[in-house]
Amino acid sequence: MPYDKKPKMILFDVGGTLFDDTRCIARDGLSALKKFSKNPEIATDEKLENLWNEYMAEIHSDLKSVSGIKLDMPLSCVLKYVTMNAGLRFDISMPEQEEIFDRFNSSRKVIDGVKELLEALDSLSIRTAVISNNAMSGEGLRLSINRWIPENKMEFFLTSADLLFTKPDKSLFIAAANYAHVDPNDCWYCGDGRIPDVDGARNAGMTPVLLDEESEIPLEWRNDGGSGEYLAVNNWNELRKYIIESFKI
Repeated sequence: MPYDKKPKMILFDVGGTLFDDTRCIARDGLSALKKFSKNPEIATDEKLENLWNEYMAEIHSDLKSVSGIKLDMPLSCVLKYVTMNAGLRFDISMPEQEEIFDRFNSSRKVIDGVKELLEALDSLSIRTAVISNNAMSGEGLRLSINRWIPENKMEFFLTSADLLFTKPDKSLFIAAANYAHVDPNDCWYCGDGRIPDVDGARNAGMTPVLLDEESEIPLEWRNDGGSGEYLAVNNWNELRKYIIESFKI
């Protein structure tokens, strides 16, 4: 079983894995972003919202590559369209603009057990990083995660907006492993999605771990769909305990 072998790196999804967010309200994020501009008086919140909706109405919701991989629309494109058409000017970088929009467009909480799990992995010299289907750039996501979990030791943050390709395609997983100079077989991937996270990680040769907070069983081995065994936990503290018991010297 691959779960008996200490991983060199554990990579994490973001939404539903590190954070729980309420519904994104674009108007709230744009209104907050406007206040960080050099000329906020030039545009109303209603104008920004209308520009956002105008852009979204023009974007095909099912963008795909030639080989059928679902593609992600980078948030930076949308923000540039909205703010430039509104005449807003900024002294801050686009990743900073992404982080501000992300910070204010919903309510957020760090999922229980995340901080303790990351601390345990660091103590065991298990490297960590992020792979996420996310419209934010990796740099914008880094700013966001560092704001909410400042003690994290994540080495890098790779998003679908960076490569356009989305999970469950193995592109992001393989790129992350190559960038980290580790074999995918030496990596675990933690997420909350059965298809994008479990299947995506397995197809890339990584060992998947699913967070299923609705499960009544704290930790179990599953093989639904017959595509291979994977580990499911209902709280990150369960994974932390399993890793400490299995790999602490």
